[in-house]
Amino acid sequence: MRVRHLQTHLADQGLVNSGPLRDLRNVSVGVDAVFWLRSIQALKDPFADALGGIPPGIFGFVDKELEQFKDNNITPYFVFQGVAPGPQHSMFVSRMDHQMDLAWKYLAHGERSAAQKCFAVSTSRINGDFVYFIFHHLRQKGYECFQAPYFAGAQLAHFAEQNLVQTIFGPPGLLLYGVKTVIIHLNFSQNTFDWVDLDSVLNKWQLSWDSFVEACMLAGTEYCLTYPYLNLSGQATTQQQQARFNFEAAVYIIKQGPLIDWMGHFPSEEMKADHVDGYCICKVLVQNSPVLHLQDYAIRPLGACKPGDSPPPVPSDFAAIMGQKLPPALYYLMLHGIISHKLPQALAKGEWTDKSQPLVDTREFRCLLEDLQDYRRVSLGLVAQHLHKSFQNKRILCKAYWEPNIIRTVIGDKVPPNARVLEPLISEGLRWKITKSAVQAEMQRQKVDKVDFRFCLQWHAHEYENDGPLIQGLKDPGPIQYDADLRCLTSLVHFIVLERLALIDDEEGAPTVLGDVLKDTPSVLTEPCLMALELMKYGTLNGDPFEAPPAIPPESEKPFPVDVQYPDGNKLQGDERDRVCCTFLLCRVMSLVPMRLKNVMWDSDVDFDLAAFHALVRILKRSLRQLVEGALANILLKDLSKVKLLPKGFMCASPQKDYPNTPAELPPFMLPRACMGIVVKFFLDYKGPAESFKSDMTKRFQCCAQPMEDLKLALSFWEDITRCVDSIAERLEGVQDLSEQMRKATDNILRPQRERLNL
Repeated sequence: MRVRHLQTHLADQGLVNSGPLRDLRNVSVGVDAVFWLRSIQALKDPFADALGGIPPGIFGFVDKELEQFKDNNITPYFVFQGVAPGPQHSMFVSRMDHQMDLAWKYLAHGERSAAQKCFAVSTSRINGDFVYFIFHHLRQKGYECFQAPYFAGAQLAHFAEQNLVQTIFGPPGLLLYGVKTVIIHLNFSQNTFDWVDLDSVLNKWQLSWDSFVEACMLAGTEYCLTYPYLNLSGQATTQQQQARFNFEAAVYIIKQGPLIDWMGHFPSEEMKADHVDGYCICKVLVQNSPVLHLQDYAIRPLGACKPGDSPPPVPSDFAAIMGQKLPPALYYLMLHGIISHKLPQALAKGEWTDKSQPLVDTREFRCLLEDLQDYRRVSLGLVAQHLHKSFQNKRILCKAYWEPNIIRTVIGDKVPPNARVLEPLISEGLRWKITKSAVQAEMQRQKVDKVDFRFCLQWHAHEYENDGPLIQGLKDPGPIQYDADLRCLTSLVHFIVLERLALIDDEEGAPTVLGDVLKDTPSVLTEPCLMALELMKYGTLNGDPFEAPPAIPPESEKPFPVDVQYPDGNKLQGDERDRVCCTFLLCRVMSLVPMRLKNVMWDSDVDFDLAAFHALVRILKRSLRQLVEGALANILLKDLSKVKLLPKGFMCASPQKDYPNTPAELPPFMLPRACMGIVVKFFLDYKGPAESFKSDMTKRFQCCAQPMEDLKLALSFWEDITRCVDSIAERLEGVQDLSEQMRKATDNILRPQRERLNL
């Protein structure tokens, strides 16, 4: 839990101690994983969000940090956040919007350094996708990783109490859970570490532990607002409030009387309601956060309290904050990282929150987010199918960043009018029967050694044409069957996902038009092609300029930054429209192909249109990843013993030397970043001589490992997508316009430039 200005005040008061790193040799350290990731300076790439949300060189930077632990004989035990309630308020959103507008303005005027600073303060690289990939990377590397059932901090406090770890590395807010000592900084370059001691803090400030917790709450956390009289007057700017706020004032106030005494003193009743609820929630989360108790491996409240005291009672409306308790089998899958916390959280809390506004907010993004409710319902249904009826019938309130405050702040099962609600979609599906001998025989026939979407589509098509065993009895009653073998399990997950994506007909088990074209795409391009087809399915694969989001309410209209000079699709006509749309389409489509990047920050510009496009790609990939998790959970909830079939890196997207292979056995849907689209734009706009193109591109994109080879792969991808779209257009309605737009892009822009540059 983050406490406003606590760390700054601890430093000002001389309560941050320093020690030599050798004192931690042979010590087991519980690590708050997200706090640790935020401390790695190399990951703070300002352009990461504009490129698609994942910093280039992500795994290399993390590996260097891991080597430091190893070199210093420190054993880290990484703990990740679980089903934690979302923050109760969003502070400084308007300031971040302003900073984003400034960033694009500076970039449009060539002021890259100023733009980077604005991007850095207005975006977060440590987002949910990033954390997901790091979790599985650490597992693949052999590190101990644990996804807490709820709060990482509370779980770490329990691990320290039980001596599973000897100390904790995390934010000073861990002191709220009664942790005696917290390491707040590891300085490997100077061989030192900084730490704080709870008893020293309490002694110096002359506070009891209860009073310390209440002072932190008055100062403000992500669950409770700062006590109003600790801020300046309403006329003060946010920067002034940040500069003048002092944690010591919170300590002074709480010394005059306990928190309850101050709850009657607010400037207005409306402000009182906003604050009091937050303080109550925060107090409950500190005292009663559920953790996995090591004594009996049960999930129950931590019971944070002074030594010797009995744990505080759990409030009767605890479920309104934390959600319904989940069945042990689902906790088991979550604790071991088999499934991330999003689907269990939605089933427990009855809410699905999309709180993060994309770097470029568009009407298309909001429409796609609403359309993806279909996949979310399917994913939730796959998990809920083997749970209690209360989960199967759960009404889940959708909360997005653009919706009214009455929807975003509701707690419990109250559903405001006009709110979006989804329910798990439970369907029986096809009765697949996968045997080890059949998988081996098909691998020999296709001459491949890995299960992926192409393998399964090719296998299915071959069996369908020849009326083979794979398609026999797909509609028969009875359970799905598979041999206790990794490849059988991964084949089954792939087939369930293909079925739910309508790439295999879920009524008759026949190939669909989309599945038929995708099966002929080379394996190296299958996932980018699948993404293109999914975007096409939702009507978002085209070259039309994006539109600014609708104004809700009307006075909140927020057009795109003027300095970007982004084209207005309603004003484009004739040849100019064709040129703009064809260029956008070429760059967007080819940006789906990942580039190989060195372990350095992106050293070129970013593109406004591609940043908007990759906001769509990100939420779609996230939904597909959740569909994979739902399919896997659906299988394993019937028999948890099959978990042992999965290797540690079964969802690890870390690149290997034999590019583009990864350790993943199931599709993790790694974000591709917009880098290839930016390189393609450079290629399309290039006016120099053909003989200089390769050297000029290498100089322009020095962080790209092999830009020419990757560009050639992207060009072959364009050809394959053209084949797919043309084939679909011949058999289905509604795709002809895209096919024609792709033909124009090829004939009028791409082919002439390829011929001129001899590509």
